[in-house]
Amino acid sequence: MSQRTAIIVLGVALSVIILGRVSRAPAPTPAPVPEAAVTAPAVTRPPRHLGPLAATLNTPLLGTPAIDLNARLATRRRIEREGGRVYLDSMLATTDSVVIRWGGDHPPTLTVRFEPDSSRKGWQGALDDARTGMRSWADNPSGFAFRESKDSVVDVVVRWNTMLEEKSQLGLTVVTWNAAGIIESAIVTLGLFQNPDSIPAPPPVRRRVAAHEFGHVLGLPHSSRLDDLMHSSSPVLAPSRRDLATLQLLYAINPGPVRTP
Repeated sequence: MSQRTAIIVLGVALSVIILGRVSRAPAPTPAPVPEAAVTAPAVTRPPRHLGPLAATLNTPLLGTPAIDLNARLATRRRIEREGGRVYLDSMLATTDSVVIRWGGDHPPTLTVRFEPDSSRKGWQGALDDARTGMRSWADNPSGFAFRESKDSVVDVVVRWNTMLEEKSQLGLTVVTWNAAGIIESAIVTLGLFQNPDSIPAPPPVRRRVAAHEFGHVLGLPHSSRLDDLMHSSSPVLAPSRRDLATLQLLYAINPGPVRTP
């Protein structure tokens, strides 16, 4: 099966005690921060699809059964009917009309292995902050829950770097899915510093970044509204009603290509 790899980049600037992209519990409102650009690797064989932030679709419509085309059209119309209540169209715009999410025969619990590195400067508290971000999605409407595991094979791996490649970037999520749009694995990388001259990211920022990245792990794309956790530079600390409504819709429709003529 051809693989699709999704790169999701989160940029967060340490302007105030809480910046834009993750965690959630009332705290001082920080200034929004720009998000780093997503870099998509070249498509090779088998084709690699980057989502929910960038993608190309290699599924030809020529010869697609009419029943499949009708199903795709019905999915698109359902998303359109939701209007501004959700932002799932953001995914379609950046994955070339592919709906991606966990599903199939996967158990309702996603296993997560944290790979701590206490030798890194600025590490103190980073693991607890990441766990707090993960817990912000407890009882979410996707039907999937997160469970920490030390197994060698897990669904989600969380790692840390002192800094990430892009300036002001504190979080990066890479999601891999198959031709049917089913997510198969995810890797989250969290940064401890914004840049070489910065102080360590404050705990509220790290929690928000982790929460935002776990939203991407569930399949959520970016929102265009600042009051949603999934906005690239949102100051909020927990999933908004719109975040949860979008997640609910994502898991109510079928994954896979929805492009129509």
